[in-house]
Amino acid sequence: MKSQRVLVIGGGLAGLAAAISAAQRGARVTLCESHAYGRDKLCGEFLSGEVAADFEALGAGDWIDALGAVPMRRAALIAARPGAREARLDLAFPGPPGRSITRRALEAFLAERARAAGVELIERAPVRALDARAGAWRFSTSAREGEVDHVICAFGKRSTLDKAMDLPRAREKPETYAAAKAYFEADPGALESDVELYLIDGGYVGLNAVEGGRIGLCALLPGEATHDWSRLAARLSRSPALARRLAVLGRPAGPLRGLYRFGFGPQRLVAFDARRTAFALLAGDAARMMPPFTGDGMAVALRSGRLAAAALEARDPAAAYQRAYQREFRARLFSANALHRLLLYPAAFAALAPLVGKSPRLVEALYALTRGR
Repeated sequence: MKSQRVLVIGGGLAGLAAAISAAQRGARVTLCESHAYGRDKLCGEFLSGEVAADFEALGAGDWIDALGAVPMRRAALIAARPGAREARLDLAFPGPPGRSITRRALEAFLAERARAAGVELIERAPVRALDARAGAWRFSTSAREGEVDHVICAFGKRSTLDKAMDLPRAREKPETYAAAKAYFEADPGALESDVELYLIDGGYVGLNAVEGGRIGLCALLPGEATHDWSRLAARLSRSPALARRLAVLGRPAGPLRGLYRFGFGPQRLVAFDARRTAFALLAGDAARMMPPFTGDGMAVALRSGRLAAAALEARDPAAAYQRAYQREFRARLFSANALHRLLLYPAAFAALAPLVGKSPRLVEALYALTRGR
């Protein structure tokens, strides 16, 4: 890959991991990020212990101490509907503790490591056009144009390039999920477990501490998104257990972030130009979203970005990446999607929780099904 020109579109975790990994292999890497770093993202902000190897490989093994990532050792899954008995399942995370860190802090940290690795990182530079010519790619942003040998797309759940790249999500009717994110200036001791996951009809709500002594809330709900906390709180408070917790936390500090019309179906790992003379690899949420209850989406983003960069050294990068991605993620995506569908029905969880809770080994096995190595 020495001296090969690589464009990474999107500077989230997958894009940063891809850019650093490609630069470590000797590529000349340009990363274009649509926004400036230092902004909050809609994310559960949980990382399981498996990511230690990824951070070490990226030259960022000091991230926990540098950022003050909060240890996560236990989780509680709680289902409580009006008029129904509360069901609860407590679990201890096997292996090294997970960590909680805001995307704002983690991405800014990795962006600096990317620059130190030699990546040309351009902020506020959405890629507006991408065109293949004679096996290479030409791209343009509002500020510049260029030509590269390879493209890695890490532009998230949706992009203005979806249609031009003929991605399935540009044609399909989006699912009617909505998500919301808020932070509370509250004592982390207000939570009974490191992670609290409340199951409500058609969705779930996670609470966990983040660095700086705050508590983050991330909700996945059916229907339309809202940016109005009072409306969202009224909806969430239909769960008696969650209503009690929100009463303790009070109002969020800062605005409520919202997103809607996205889903968890398979997308595409490789996109070809119309003449199939060039290809782009897709990583992170651009390839496929991990159901958020697993808390593994950030880990998948980091690992998939690294896999995409490594595949560029293969004789057939497109085939190599697809094999590596399926080998790494196929089993956990299947398991995560099956459990995700179950958790959307609190009554089903309430029936199974007492049985599952009697077997710590079964709980650990279910957790392991949604994790990598």
